[in-house]
Amino acid sequence: MKKIIYTIVLLIIISNLIYSQNNDSLENKMNNYIEKVKLNWKYNPLRTYETDKYFSPWLDPYNYNTSFWLGDILNDQQLYPNKFKLQNILLYFDPKLAVDLSPIAFNINSDKHRFRIGVAYSVKLFLGSYAKGKDQLYGETFLFGDYMQVEVYFEYIYNNKLKIRFAPLRHTCYHMGGDIFGDENLYNKNEEEFRDFGFEQMHLSAYYRWGWFSFYGGTSFAISGFNMTSLINLFNIYAGAEVRIPLWGEISLMTGIYVGAFFDSLSTIRRTQGYVQGYDIIEKHNEWTPSISTGIGFEIYRVILGVKYEYGRSKQVYSFRKTESRIGLEASLFF
Repeated sequence: MKKIIYTIVLLIIISNLIYSQNNDSLENKMNNYIEKVKLNWKYNPLRTYETDKYFSPWLDPYNYNTSFWLGDILNDQQLYPNKFKLQNILLYFDPKLAVDLSPIAFNINSDKHRFRIGVAYSVKLFLGSYAKGKDQLYGETFLFGDYMQVEVYFEYIYNNKLKIRFAPLRHTCYHMGGDIFGDENLYNKNEEEFRDFGFEQMHLSAYYRWGWFSFYGGTSFAISGFNMTSLINLFNIYAGAEVRIPLWGEISLMTGIYVGAFFDSLSTIRRTQGYVQGYDIIEKHNEWTPSISTGIGFEIYRVILGVKYEYGRSKQVYSFRKTESRIGLEASLFF
């Protein structure tokens, strides 16, 4: 009797499994409804690699891509005085950590209209490696400073071909490395110029993809920080183009150029004045500075490996009054 009952139960289970494979089964109806509902709103707070890589230029010095650069600053002797002994530097290297997240993101009509509200952040360190036995007080690896940038933004992407991005608030600040501050032979606060950096801007940019090519341009202007910083970028305008030539699988040859013009206000400020009301300005003048970036490399899925050349105002606090020319190898990660 038990064998008959077990046989009947087994047949029922097998019959249900077979029946469940039918397209009209309740299980399949529920699964199909799940997929149908998902089509109404695809939520993804991260950037989509297949499409958004064209809207985050590799050669833009202000992009939000994590990277690691190593190479040489061609005019380093002009940026720092002789006491830094830069002739003993073997190489410079700059790690950069960046993230671009949009916690509010939704699509209309599949991917034809995409809206994103988010925040982007990046921090870049400027480091050098001294030859053994010729290092500074704090060792062979020397931190010259860092550059930080953060913004909140609104984005509209049409048909994954055109992107408009507006950042009503972008904060930029520079910091001098502790390896300089902590060595009185390099930095004497009673004799050195007081340097303080931090300002806010609005930023607007547009990006367009056409086949293998991507084109972009934008502008920024200052909205705060006046008389409260040694350097403030009052206005800038830039444009660029990049091309990806497919080679094999996910590998592409990549090259392009970025060109910009920056109108900066440089001030000599008095150390003793309170920063809340603004510093006592000893001397102030404005300057136009060009910014150029070009390179060639290979894109392998989310990673770009290439040679990059950059020219523009130095982002290192100590040498902010000088322009910097650098060339090196860079590995860049898009996510």
